[in-house]
Amino acid sequence: MRNEAHPDADAINRVPTQATCTHSGQLLQKALFFHDVSVVCRTNQPEVLALLEEMLGIFPQPERMRGEIMYDVFCYGGASQFPLQLPPARKRTETLRLLTNTRLKYYESLDLATEYQSFDALPPINGSALTVINRVEPVITTQLEMPERYQPAFLRRYVFLLALGQVMGRFGFEPFHAAAVTAPWDAQHGALIIGGSGSGKTTLSIGCAIAGCGFLGDDLVMLRAQDSTIAAYAITREVSVRSSSLDLWGDLAFLRRYPADLRDKRYCSIEAIRSGSARLQTPVRLLLFPVLTSEAKSQLIPLSKARTLQELIEQGINRTHQQRQARESMFAFLSLLAQQAPGYQLIISRSAQDGPQMIHSLFTGVSHV
Repeated sequence: MRNEAHPDADAINRVPTQATCTHSGQLLQKALFFHDVSVVCRTNQPEVLALLEEMLGIFPQPERMRGEIMYDVFCYGGASQFPLQLPPARKRTETLRLLTNTRLKYYESLDLATEYQSFDALPPINGSALTVINRVEPVITTQLEMPERYQPAFLRRYVFLLALGQVMGRFGFEPFHAAAVTAPWDAQHGALIIGGSGSGKTTLSIGCAIAGCGFLGDDLVMLRAQDSTIAAYAITREVSVRSSSLDLWGDLAFLRRYPADLRDKRYCSIEAIRSGSARLQTPVRLLLFPVLTSEAKSQLIPLSKARTLQELIEQGINRTHQQRQARESMFAFLSLLAQQAPGYQLIISRSAQDGPQMIHSLFTGVSHV
């Protein structure tokens, strides 16, 4: 299929052998990686390239690559100047209100070959944005207003991540809302911390990192099955920390100097909290479902396989934007995950610091029940 946004077929099909950056006129290009997938990024703004490098530069060049994505991010004076616009004949599939309160509308073309992600402007958080995803070829185009109209965290966590995440499915990746940590002594022994916003997974996962665990993410990771084992894959080293977490973990005191956004979140790299804690992937050996409580003492409750699967479905399917076919595929995926790893409910005291110790005990096979 001919892609009007990418007429240079040679540029699309070229597989880079190393990370390179070229500047020809107003076009910047750099080959980056997401685990074993090459992401060839092109943009007309150095600020955008810097954000993409910050986001994807944590992944080294793999020995073997599964494929390549072409990702164009171009900036214009305003949304009316975007060369690619929503087609008159289209189908709206979903409208979401992001945590920033930005409205995101999903559309698809009538022939189902193209998907659109349309972000409404919400100053000072973000300007308008339109991402066009080719469902036939791994090609994405994101159109932005000028970079200063967006908070960097918004571009990284929403615009860029949602665009790339939508295409990564063809390489076996499934985005999943969870934190992920590893045993301090073994990066091949990982745990997913699964819960909605406000469940405590960010505070708990950062506490684990401070206590010596490896860290993959505080809110979103990728899952992929390989050799009959589901593993978690890091997406970013960036963490978002609320003031309540600063009060709980003394190691986070330096973040009080950082500006907080409208949701009382401060952003930094996990490496700024504990150097050497970042991990890229881990097999999932534990499934943890935190629940905050006002009780003085935390509790650890083992879950049956059926209850574990029920919790996974609630968090992984019922609360996410997915079409019917994707939901059916995710159900089979979660069923395999529930068989692979035992599940536990962690009833975490808001005032206690014993959550990381409880997870450490599970990694060592010692129960606090």
